[in-house]
Amino acid sequence: MGREHSPLDLIKENILRLPAPLTVIATEQQLTILRTSKGSAWIADAKLLEAELDQDIDYRNLGDRGIVVVQVDPRVPSSMARIEHIKARHPELSIVVALDNADLKLVRTLIREGVADVVSLPLDSEELLQTAVAILETASKSPGPSDLAPMIVTARSLGGTGATTLVTSLASQLARRPGSARGVCIIDLDVQFGGVADVLGLSPRRTLADLLDAEERLDGAFLQTVAAKHESGISVIAAPQDIIPLEGIDTQKLQSVIAIARREFDFVLLDMPSNWSTWSLSIMLEADCILMIVEQSLSSLRQARRRLDLFRSVGVDMKLVSTVVNRVEKRLFGSISLSDVAETLNQDVLCGLRLEGQAIADAQAQGLLVDQFKPKSNYVADVSKLADMLASRLSSEKTP
Repeated sequence: MGREHSPLDLIKENILRLPAPLTVIATEQQLTILRTSKGSAWIADAKLLEAELDQDIDYRNLGDRGIVVVQVDPRVPSSMARIEHIKARHPELSIVVALDNADLKLVRTLIREGVADVVSLPLDSEELLQTAVAILETASKSPGPSDLAPMIVTARSLGGTGATTLVTSLASQLARRPGSARGVCIIDLDVQFGGVADVLGLSPRRTLADLLDAEERLDGAFLQTVAAKHESGISVIAAPQDIIPLEGIDTQKLQSVIAIARREFDFVLLDMPSNWSTWSLSIMLEADCILMIVEQSLSSLRQARRRLDLFRSVGVDMKLVSTVVNRVEKRLFGSISLSDVAETLNQDVLCGLRLEGQAIADAQAQGLLVDQFKPKSNYVADVSKLADMLASRLSSEKTP
């Protein structure tokens, strides 16, 4: 009786093929080793892209499905940046990182950041095949991708720029638009000082921490029980009640929470912390729109420029970043104009939000939105125009 062959053996012998494309990005030396390693016949079906560690890559060659193996070196920052570039441009790809002498701490960090697996150098065809088959088997048991709601991120140049007020007011305006049947969700990711729930007068029993700890219970139904409902119709996933260290957030779990929210609602808005971390930058790379909130002050513009430089350095698509100037004052002398802001940041200003005075503070003291407290205010009119612009832009980008 003949020996039974496993699918792994059949692929290795080039009788079967991997059910999804495989791309390997590595140096000439590593690709040569891979081609000549034992049992490498199946590699003929893979796409091998030669690139030195400090060399730019044309990410358009990767496709939108399958597995990409990318060689990196922690000592070469540009090579590490490849991971975030791939995640941003091809979120459906499974990423395998190939590196030399990986310690356990680094491997854990990479897995937490959304990498599917890690393989060692030199590249070995048998190890690579086993890894690829395991990833594809896991993916086949997972639900397929679905249509995700647009994700709008609000980033602040400094604390106190009114970003939380804006995110709540913007959510209210988006929720009022025709066709917003599933509503709008705000996720407060300022895990140390988040105040979205406080601004809206909400006292939620559950918070983001419950979702991050949910494990197998995490699904749309559970997320809806955690999301606190405001009378305006906005749903809020509040920041944790206890202060959490920024590095204590599990990126993969957070990405799962956000993905489920994007399946449950028509718009998802994220209120980001002032301080940036690896996980917050990873989330930024998945955004459909990023609003940089600034004020007409030198300190605000200086910090905004630093943040924009950071975004560029990690591969954020700057076409998705829009500047919003809050608390706009029109004075004849001594003020920084909107054109000055645009020139300083080298970014067009999407809109300015006029200074509203006491109305915002009075509204928030009562747990109300500004449009509930003073619907005819200049601030409400400006945010309404911003909502229209964003909804129109996101709708046109989504339409094939």
